[in-house]
Amino acid sequence: MPTVELRHIRYFIAVAEHLNFHTAAQQLHIAQPPLSRQIRQLEETLGVQLFARDKGRVKLTKAGHSFLKEARKLMVQADHAVEAARQAQRGDPEIIKVGIASGLGGLVGQVVLEFRKRRPAIEIECRDIFSSFQNEALHRREIDVGFMRPPIDQMALDCELLYEEGFVVLLPKFHRLANRRALRMRDIAGEPLMVFSRNYSNTLYDKILGLYSRHGLTPRLLITNMEPHDEAGAVTVASGKAIFMGAGAFVNRSLAGLDLVSVRLNEPEAKIEVYAAWRRDDASSAVHEFLDCARSILPRLKRESRGGRARLRSPQVLPFPRGESRPRRECPTFRIFPKVGSERRLT
Repeated sequence: MPTVELRHIRYFIAVAEHLNFHTAAQQLHIAQPPLSRQIRQLEETLGVQLFARDKGRVKLTKAGHSFLKEARKLMVQADHAVEAARQAQRGDPEIIKVGIASGLGGLVGQVVLEFRKRRPAIEIECRDIFSSFQNEALHRREIDVGFMRPPIDQMALDCELLYEEGFVVLLPKFHRLANRRALRMRDIAGEPLMVFSRNYSNTLYDKILGLYSRHGLTPRLLITNMEPHDEAGAVTVASGKAIFMGAGAFVNRSLAGLDLVSVRLNEPEAKIEVYAAWRRDDASSAVHEFLDCARSILPRLKRESRGGRARLRSPQVLPFPRGESRPRRECPTFRIFPKVGSERRLT
């Protein structure tokens, strides 16, 4: 039975992206007739028509669109396999790539610090990526472990609940509510609210608007792509233009000369889960050791958080699976949004 080779996949992707055999042949540095023959051979092997050809125009068929999606994943995996082999040959240090959702740097930082003590030869590369984009980053192998909030793709990823974090309200220091130990929704009902665009953190966005809805309130929204601890976001909040509501124990801080205060939101439903997620098929022992390290760190972080002003809800630390079948909390619902994120490396 004829088999599909990687060169067939590479040729197909080139034609599918250009929808022009001549241009694709130039990119591949081969003549056009051999390229056409390879594509016909691929179609015969698969038993489907991938391209519709009409008077010199080329279009992907429905089968072609479906095959293109999987073909790209296959090439990414092939490149990953090649790089892994080369890395092993060179004796390069193993790298674990970690995604960090907004506000989770403190948690990840302590896990990384402990893991470096245990396995100093393994390099940890951290990247700031909004929760909604970490699913795709894991699929594309741009990260190996994600520390994130829902949604999570439970079809292709494994995940474990780490803890639930409460909401806080970020205010300028001169605000009338800045000296309060805790706030209720009725206290901030009339305040303009700066929130992330739903595309960047859809579950957090929905939970915040749900809080207003359940209390019969209508928020005055200021949609932003800024984070409150970025200088631009800090200026917006510190100027009194809007307050900010978000997850995580943001501490009182001064940024670029601007005084900001975080106050706990005292509502029973004002919380969101934090998860660690990783690829279900990831067999890397280093990745699973890193997850085990996170598991061991969480009880200590739980105890330490009890002494702070903005306390975390008691973490529900669950065992990270290592092949055994054990009851675990199901991952939350999944939706994909475009990828975004900036990189940073811990040294």
